[in-house]
Amino acid sequence: MDHHLEIGIPFPSANLANVAKQVLSVDKELKSDQVQRTIHVEDSLLKVHFDSVSAKMLRVSANSFMEMVLMVLRTMDDYA
Repeated sequence: MDHHLEIGIPFPSANLANVAKQVLSVDKELKSDQVQRTIHVEDSLLKVHFDSVSAKMLRVSANSFMEMVLMVLRTMDDYA
């Protein structure tokens, strides 16, 4: 896979970053033969790494993932 992207998303605490990781890990990539995503937490930073066969698939996957992150953040904010 020739295209790579790493995103770091800061959270107020490591606990919230871990909750987000658990929630976001449930949804797998639809085209796992074209895009691979790994998620891990370092302190309070949620790190996401994408590998893709094309720039277009990388963009689509990252955009979709960021929409899911936004939903998780809004939900956390509603219950905080």
